Amino acid sequence: MNNRNIYEIFEEFKKAKNRTDRINVLRSNDSYALRQVLLGTFHPDIQFTMSKAPEFRREKIPAGLSYSHMTSALDRVYLFTKDNPRIPPTLTDKRKMEILLQILESLEEPEADVFLGMLQKDLKIPYLTLAIVNETFPGLLPQS
Repeated sequence: MNNRNIYEIFEEFKKAKNRTDRINVLRSNDSYALRQVLLGTFHPDIQFTMSKAPEFRREKIPAGLSYSHMTSALDRVYLFTKDNPRIPPTLTDKRKMEILLQILESLEEPEADVFLGMLQKDLKIPYLTLAIVNETFPGLLPQS
């Protein structure tokens, strides 16, 4: 089991010198959270309802001392997906935004940026592409 934050994995990924090293970084840090972030970011059928990134309080929480972690945040990501049958019909857009702000403010700042990047379908990580994700984790995403 991997206990690293997703942003730490992506920082190591950015420092990797070549494609093989990048793939090895992802494979050696394989976890539920990493796969879910990649799935949310790159799967064409997963669409999120968030149109723009909300402003949220960015507190400098020391690494490992945040109120929450990516895995628990991912448990609520369905609230922001289009046409998800699990979303209560009475959940308003205003309440969704409040929940999103709570999630973002409970994560370490770089982890919150990863969560937002996933919702916007752009993690802004050089060389992290659909092709490299498919090569690293075959079967995770549909082949085009």
